Amino acid sequence: MVSDSPLQNEKPRGKADFLIFALVLMFMLTIAVLLPLFPNDFWPYVRIGQEIVSTGCIPDAEFMTYTRFGEPAIYLYWLPSLIFWGLYKLGGVTLIGFFSALCVGIFYTFMWFCLRKLKVGALTSAFVLILTGLVGVNYWATRPQLLSYPLFGFALLAILRWQHKDHKLIWFLPLVAMLWANLHGSFIILFFLLTPALLFGSGSRRKLLLVIILSLAATCINYYGFGLWTSMFSMVNSQAIRAFSLEWASPTNEGWQANLFYATLLAIPVLTAFIKPKINFLFWVWFIGFGWMALSTVRYGVWFLPVEALLLGMILSPFFVRHLEGKNRFQNLGFNRMLGVLLLLFPIALLPGLRAAWWQQSPPVYSSTTPVQAVVWLKANPQLPDNLWSDFTYSTYLTSALPERSLFMTNRFEDFPLEQFDDNKRIAKADFDWQSLLDHYGVNLLMPSIENQPDLIAAASSSPTWKEVYRDKQAVIFARVDPLLSGVSH
Repeated sequence: MVSDSPLQNEKPRGKADFLIFALVLMFMLTIAVLLPLFPNDFWPYVRIGQEIVSTGCIPDAEFMTYTRFGEPAIYLYWLPSLIFWGLYKLGGVTLIGFFSALCVGIFYTFMWFCLRKLKVGALTSAFVLILTGLVGVNYWATRPQLLSYPLFGFALLAILRWQHKDHKLIWFLPLVAMLWANLHGSFIILFFLLTPALLFGSGSRRKLLLVIILSLAATCINYYGFGLWTSMFSMVNSQAIRAFSLEWASPTNEGWQANLFYATLLAIPVLTAFIKPKINFLFWVWFIGFGWMALSTVRYGVWFLPVEALLLGMILSPFFVRHLEGKNRFQNLGFNRMLGVLLLLFPIALLPGLRAAWWQQSPPVYSSTTPVQAVVWLKANPQLPDNLWSDFTYSTYLTSALPERSLFMTNRFEDFPLEQFDDNKRIAKADFDWQSLLDHYGVNLLMPSIENQPDLIAAASSSPTWKEVYRDKQAVIFARVDPLLSGVSH
């Protein structure tokens, strides 16, 4: 018989548990607040939020570029756009950094409770959370998906309690579904947790079935109604996203984080063969399902890591119990709590906008792909012609930082035809027809990246059509000598 409680001989919880939890969370929060603000999926949503506030409605057409201006567009992530815009307006990068870290912290707090519900010891929980957290750092960028992590953690905890006949939390899942559907298209992940639980779990199936039905209905409580589902599948199946978005590609074993990911993935079945832990079949269904997703597409790895943490915790617990857990260390409960609170508060001093006051060589607030100085210069030179082509990542920052300029494209892949992505790639590489493409699209300003488009910089520098007007360590700006008056022909 398979037990729902993998450890029957767990020792009583020690007085150092909160201190261990605080150490883990401090580690996670420190990494989260020190991460630079990546432009890719933050600034465009700040701009969308600003548009919603200024117009009083959710847009139904593309408005950030001149090449697709006025074309029909769907803005599924309207709520995080408002959240990001509001937070940035209220507290700038400091409040944004705090909010992002808060999302990460709440998620790992729920994961801690999940592991403890499975009777995994404090040290074991700390080990597996840090191990999987190091792999998951790449998913902590400030973007709409980040807001869904606490919801995933809560759903996982609710299901685990349901497994143990505690049904209180599952009744909140319809509310989670409604909120998740208005935050990010990954709301379908909730049903990837619930459906296997209904089939293979050990709680009340009748109650869980009702929760699933109510949750499905709750996802339709949004601006687009049931159309949210069709729009979500349409976006996921977008040819442009599949062809040009790196996070939709299959993962490769490159870099230490990828090495760690594959090592832990392979370690679970190997350890299971030797240790033979008693683990409920539901966890293996999740492991296979989310594992397949993680191996098929880079962006799905974030949903596999929590499942991996739970399995690693249950597998490694017997070893940790025998050799590490329950030792008489740090038994002063009052001191542990005080120290734990101080550890949890420490990352606040590392927030962007605060750390520079006491840390002379603190990490940069913005990533190296954010052309801050070039934008400042462009704002100071409004006399330059419009219709700006830039490095693709630069364009995501320009959507919000330089709204007065007409942009070539953004990272909203679903808003642009495949042909424009091909043309953008050929321009960036300075292919044989780069100049004719710029003429076709009516581009009058170029902002290539020194690191990513050296060939385009060389080509524009040697062309009589273009004149270099600005250069810094990141970007070069060229202006067309005789600006074109026309826009783009679709």
